[in-house]
Amino acid sequence: MKFFFRNVFLMLILGFPSIVLGKTFTNCGGDFSLFLKEAEEHATKLGVSKEVLRKTIRQTKFNPKIIELDRKQRSFKLSFLDFSKRAINDYRLVNGKKKFQKFQDVFDEAFALYGVPKEVITAFWAMETDFGAVQGDFNTLNSLASLASDCRRPELFQPELIAAMQLIERGDIDNDTTGAWAGEIGQVQMLPKDILEFGIDGNNDGRISLKETPEDAILTAANLINHMGWVKGAPWLEEVILPEDFYWQLAGFGRERSLKDWKNLGVKLREEKFRKDENLYSTLLLPQGKKGPAFLAFKNFEVYLKWNDSFIYTVTAAHLAKRLGGAKKYTHRDPPDILDIESMIKLQNLLKSQGYDVGKVDGILGAKTRQAVRLLQLEFGLSADSWPTNEFLRKLQ
Repeated sequence: MKFFFRNVFLMLILGFPSIVLGKTFTNCGGDFSLFLKEAEEHATKLGVSKEVLRKTIRQTKFNPKIIELDRKQRSFKLSFLDFSKRAINDYRLVNGKKKFQKFQDVFDEAFALYGVPKEVITAFWAMETDFGAVQGDFNTLNSLASLASDCRRPELFQPELIAAMQLIERGDIDNDTTGAWAGEIGQVQMLPKDILEFGIDGNNDGRISLKETPEDAILTAANLINHMGWVKGAPWLEEVILPEDFYWQLAGFGRERSLKDWKNLGVKLREEKFRKDENLYSTLLLPQGKKGPAFLAFKNFEVYLKWNDSFIYTVTAAHLAKRLGGAKKYTHRDPPDILDIESMIKLQNLLKSQGYDVGKVDGILGAKTRQAVRLLQLEFGLSADSWPTNEFLRKLQ
């Protein structure tokens, strides 16, 4: 059971850390052998040796399974409570703290150099691969070449394919390296360009090996998180308790307030030991409506959204980091469960028919659907917590 979440994650969510779209080196959708020839020519210009490229190009194969996976829906249909209960489990909490002890010197170095706490790094390490146990078994070159030659996102994957060839030239990976189906590699699941730019040789063996070497994975993750904008010593997420008569419409992104303002509105920090500047701004998050857990997300939470843009994943990862640091499990008041897929699709169609932008009608409670629900809740005089219930759905019909 401990690996259930990771297997689902590999198949259903595609969150790319620190994506910067690059330029393509050739057209997409044509003959695969011609595509590889043009990839070889481009990599040669960037310093990859002909000897490495001959072997690499010869072994690289198109994998239609990768394209099939890329076309499938990859967003979670679980509620925050269901997802976080699976992701924040005893295995991760116990073994995360063991990692603190085993790699204390490395974590100390990561904090000194990059300002990133061990809890934050370890939570990502757990969420991504269960500390390296489940890294994916897709050939990385085949995955990247297949995606790079396809026309859906060549601007992302063509530069990543070339970066993988550069990593082979450098000796950090080889033609047989495996990972996630979308090309992420190693214990913290990073794409080749990020490894090239932010990779750290943590054990000083002359290689950056995110697959086999925890020291490399820890310091590389810290370097990337720092680059994403992490502020040393600043908070990222704090659980709060809200009054029954709270103005629920104040929750959500784009409605930041200072700690002082939140306190004046009756918001109480659950962890009394948390004492910070009252002028710090934060956003109130209600991942499962007014009866679910409530959190204040601070500036550092933006890093989580850069790592993975799934709202449920990021709040879970941030809370896991807090739990690893000694925080209590979140509280809730038995919120209504998430609508089933059929009901969610019905809801989205009804919202769309009334002129609301819900994005793709896919049965997933995404940001646009949440916003549409919030606006209608206000119109109906309901608690505007962006959480659709069966009662709300009946009102629309």
